[in-house]
Amino acid sequence: MGLKKRVHAILDPAGAEGAASRVFGIFIVTLISLNIVALALETVKSVRDLCPGFFLAFEVVSILIFTAEYLLRLWSCTATREYSSPIGGRLRFAVSPMALIDLMAVLPFYLPFLGIDLRFVRAVRLMRLFR
Repeated sequence: MGLKKRVHAILDPAGAEGAASRVFGIFIVTLISLNIVALALETVKSVRDLCPGFFLAFEVVSILIFTAEYLLRLWSCTATREYSSPIGGRLRFAVSPMALIDLMAVLPFYLPFLGIDLRFVRAVRLMRLFR
């Protein structure tokens, strides 16, 4: 099995076969859950003051992981017949509901670098749990 097909098999929740896919799925769900807990705890001033910088560092690491996951999904989607076209397939994948949810989960982090502030959209990460 080629690298692209292997990556796709690990990342694809529908084809959750094998230990690597299960471990990855548990890891992502755990990371999403921890982000939800961190988002709630960050609103408590005493907790936020107790560990300054932790919440930002945790968010940055999480966003980097979620971004890598999204990019790997976008790269490996062409391993399937549905998205086999290198450009058209990736574009179709990118506008699929699950890919849009993943994109909306990371985009608010990057938009301020372009002068756009959408912090209120951070709660979109919750939607990842329901996909």
